[in-house]
Amino acid sequence: MAKDIFSFQDMMGELVSSLNNSLSRPSVKQYIPHQKQLKFHQSKKVGRLYIGGNRSGKTVGGIVEDVWWLTGTHPYIETPPPPIRGRIVTVDFENGWELIIKPELQRWLPATELVNGSWQDSWSEKYKVLTLANGSRLDIMSYSQATEKQAGTSRHFIHFDEEPPSVLFDENMMRLMDTEGSWWITMTPVEGATWTMDRLYEKGLDGKHPHIDVITVNTRDNPYISDDAPNIYTEGMSEESRKAREEGEFVHHGGLIYKSFDYNFHVRDEFIPPLDWQWIRSCDHGYNNPTAWLYHAVAPDGTIFTFYEHYQSHWTVAEHAKRLHEIDSQQGFKKPERTVGDPAIKQRTAETGKSVHRLYLDNGIAIQTSNNDVKAGIDQGNNYIRSGKWFVTRNCRKFIWEMKRYRWKTRNNRKLQEMHGNYDEPHKKDDHAMDSWRYTLINYPIPKRIDDLTAEQKRMVMAHVESLIKPTTPTSIRFGRLDTGIKAPYDNRIGREEAGNFLDTPLIRTEWSGIIDEHLGGIW
Repeated sequence: MAKDIFSFQDMMGELVSSLNNSLSRPSVKQYIPHQKQLKFHQSKKVGRLYIGGNRSGKTVGGIVEDVWWLTGTHPYIETPPPPIRGRIVTVDFENGWELIIKPELQRWLPATELVNGSWQDSWSEKYKVLTLANGSRLDIMSYSQATEKQAGTSRHFIHFDEEPPSVLFDENMMRLMDTEGSWWITMTPVEGATWTMDRLYEKGLDGKHPHIDVITVNTRDNPYISDDAPNIYTEGMSEESRKAREEGEFVHHGGLIYKSFDYNFHVRDEFIPPLDWQWIRSCDHGYNNPTAWLYHAVAPDGTIFTFYEHYQSHWTVAEHAKRLHEIDSQQGFKKPERTVGDPAIKQRTAETGKSVHRLYLDNGIAIQTSNNDVKAGIDQGNNYIRSGKWFVTRNCRKFIWEMKRYRWKTRNNRKLQEMHGNYDEPHKKDDHAMDSWRYTLINYPIPKRIDDLTAEQKRMVMAHVESLIKPTTPTSIRFGRLDTGIKAPYDNRIGREEAGNFLDTPLIRTEWSGIIDEHLGGIW
């Protein structure tokens, strides 16, 4: 009898505890988004990259978005009526699903939306599918599964929690085509500058992309995190780790080589340098890897402008040489006084017995081999960047793209990286324009000033640069065939990509208007 009484009391205790938990447990009906979460929920674009620091509320925002779609109760945008076919793809089942996604779904999904009001009746452990009372289905996948496992029938939405491998992202995109569905990624960029930076982040950051929205959120944007918490728990982290985990920034774990490069300062509108300046072109040759040809002009005061690029893979030397001759014959252009390149181009191939150097010469391009001291070249590049004696024009898109990614080589794993630090050499990837650039700079004097410029010094430098390239007569230039390696026209005024073989690009013909060194505070 005592045993039965105890069992009855125990059962009643569990019932009361369950009722208390139900009453105290928040659900989507009590959800109050903070400012960045609200921006994420209100976006009507097909794809959303919700990127931020740890504990910034991005996962919660993603789960609530899932719940609103599944239940047909979205308060901000119109979604398809239930039943909805959705998918969440997470890192793995053991941690990503069991420890993060599942608890958040159980937290925010009202029990009334479940079959019989029960998670057990709604969830299939065998198939990893959650079925709601309204017929909506949510399947759970992981990044550890093979690509073919991500196939199947179409989905109305797909939520990636943390950054997916690009091949799995691509496979899942095919599941949305039939329904013209939507996707969102909620992630902290702890892996550094990866494919999402190139394909999603940079395209959608300015808000102008028709299909991709980027919402960035800082840990400090979460009103439920105290102001002191980020300082306490990121203390001692490297600058790169702190920026990724607190600010949600893409970082290069080896560290950028040209950290002082400032897009707003060093990148100028395209122009044709005066013909009385010295013109140089430089080359880093490749075949499977791109060949990077750059055009530079040196002003009378020694300021160097990189103003044109030809960047192309899978072309023969003859094809590159033909393109260079076309560039040289363009209206407003002139044949450069010097052409420099990698000393390695003098090596003869076993197949032809000729070197790349000789093949260019046979096609009318004489290349003077340059100093290939990588460390000295990098040091010279930093000298020019920090002194305000070098600039690049916006049409050099691949050059700028490489500059923002050129980093030091790292160890194979983070433990070795922590024990031994970075390699004292660059990461050999996406460096073709960088190599071409240093073949030019290494032949010029070290600028007098090598420390970073202050804001006031930059203002004075820019006033001087504007006097150097002050526009006079606008000129329409036919650039000839669009470089397919760049895949975008050289019309940065409108910033859009266009298809086509030819384009007219308005440039500005300039004249040097002289320099007054004493007005520049000794910078020059």
